[in-house]
Amino acid sequence: MKTKYAAILNLIENEKDLLPLTKRRPVASLPFACRYRLIDFPFSSLSNTETRSAALFMSGSGRSLYDHIRSGTAWGLDNLAGGGVFTHSQIDLKTTQEDSGKYSADYYNDHINYLKKSKDEYVILSGSRILVNLQIEAMFTYHLDKNSDITVAYKKIPRDEVRQDTIYSSYQLNSANGIEIEKVVPLKEIPYDSRTVAFGLDFLLARTEVVLDYINKLRAENLFVSVENILKLAIENNYTSLNGYEYTGYLKAIEDIKSYFEANMDMLDEENFNALFYRESPVLTKSKNSAPTYYGKDSEVSNALFANDSEIYGHVENSLLSRRNTICQHAVVKNSIVLQSCFVDEEATLNYVILDKRVRVEKGAKLEGTPEQPIVVPKEARVLSSGEIVEG
Repeated sequence: MKTKYAAILNLIENEKDLLPLTKRRPVASLPFACRYRLIDFPFSSLSNTETRSAALFMSGSGRSLYDHIRSGTAWGLDNLAGGGVFTHSQIDLKTTQEDSGKYSADYYNDHINYLKKSKDEYVILSGSRILVNLQIEAMFTYHLDKNSDITVAYKKIPRDEVRQDTIYSSYQLNSANGIEIEKVVPLKEIPYDSRTVAFGLDFLLARTEVVLDYINKLRAENLFVSVENILKLAIENNYTSLNGYEYTGYLKAIEDIKSYFEANMDMLDEENFNALFYRESPVLTKSKNSAPTYYGKDSEVSNALFANDSEIYGHVENSLLSRRNTICQHAVVKNSIVLQSCFVDEEATLNYVILDKRVRVEKGAKLEGTPEQPIVVPKEARVLSSGEIVEG
């Protein structure tokens, strides 16, 4: 069965600024908006196209990611005729440069072999930490209409919507036609109080033979396979027709704890929620069947999102709670994110806090963070009545 797209998801992403949430999970498997993971968004974009396989390149083991995606059934990637999710883990070890000063040949060969065996006409190359709901078919139509060799996605945003030292880049467009990419400029080099920038979404579409050619060029120059490196080669050597496709929906770059917290809190605003989840294509995730959340007769809830199977007896305000949580009577949870299977005992108070999975907050404990610096409680930790955090 021949399909249109082969997808490569580059999940080798800096995890340090998201610690401790990324201590035992890659960025792509970070929980989001109670029921989802960051990987769900690029996968959902693929599910609405003629894409039946995806290759994932991860720096570490990726165990939590494997557990979530399984065979890719939720996104239609488990087709028996050439479909599937092909995972390549421990890339940080495979690309070591200690001995030869070069990346391992296996690293490049894994990309090349996947693309050749897929027999698909086009390639989608993407990361996972820029939160968008991109319509690939609309981008493909634009790609054909402009007769592009490579099309990359961007969004026009105010410079100050991302951190000052962001790792991402802005695209400089041709002033005459407004679509040709002439230059890639690191955003950290652009003053923070500058005007609107064309923020690159780390998303590329091109014919398979074009991408294969660039992977060989990257190998020759000992460069990592990424959207930005392909763009730099294309611009520096004037190899191809390179155009930008403007995305206009919700966007958030998940670079650190603050931006992760803000993105989740954005979902409490109906306009943001609808802009991300209810565009032309739905966002899909792995289904988990369980009982609906129970609200006790004395519970007080306002402006909050919940997943299934929780029990709420206390006060929850401006917060997001994942599955199987218990908020006891007289407990207060405000402006917080509570991940799966946490227990908040009576008279405990949380404000601007992120609880990772399986955290127990003891009776009377109080944690008070700020919007700029929410307190993160690591997975399986205990918050004592004194407020001390003891890691499990």
